[in-house]
Amino acid sequence: MEARLIVNQSKYILPPKRRGKAFRKRIKAETDSDKLPAAPQVDLVLELKNISKKNVMIWPKGAISYPDLSVKGPGVMQPDNLKSISGASSGSSIQPTIAPGKSYRLSIDSLNPNGGTPWFYWSESGEYTITATYTVYTGLPAFPFPNDKKQKSKPQKYEVKTPPVKVKVVLEENEGGS
Repeated sequence: MEARLIVNQSKYILPPKRRGKAFRKRIKAETDSDKLPAAPQVDLVLELKNISKKNVMIWPKGAISYPDLSVKGPGVMQPDNLKSISGASSGSSIQPTIAPGKSYRLSIDSLNPNGGTPWFYWSESGEYTITATYTVYTGLPAFPFPNDKKQKSKPQKYEVKTPPVKVKVVLEENEGGS
């Protein structure tokens, strides 16, 4: 399995209320995820390409999941005190399968795509790198329609990681300034 992040937008604006010492202190101290500001919006796409000779499943039991992101840069903030919550939603959709040689794309619109922990914020201008990690499987039973036959082997779980991509965060300019 190959994975890559596609950058649809490479430059993001950082407003004054989301930078500086007071913002960093707020993020670092928060323990209630409901009180945090929304994670920064991004425009990325995770592309998973099956380079094996077996079908690869991406949503076990129909539960939709998003990649885990890792963000590095000069002003990355991450609340340390949040209680961990699951990022996968329950579901009963048909389990997508990527056939050999085929690809699947998943849009990522936030630095917190799972809606759970971890959360990332950028609090300074500069260049940031983002990587995504995603779990895929081979040999899962069909879902939501049970397979009448017993599985011959255990499902195999694989984590795929994208190469890092770079984005730039710039300070919002004052309106009406010269």
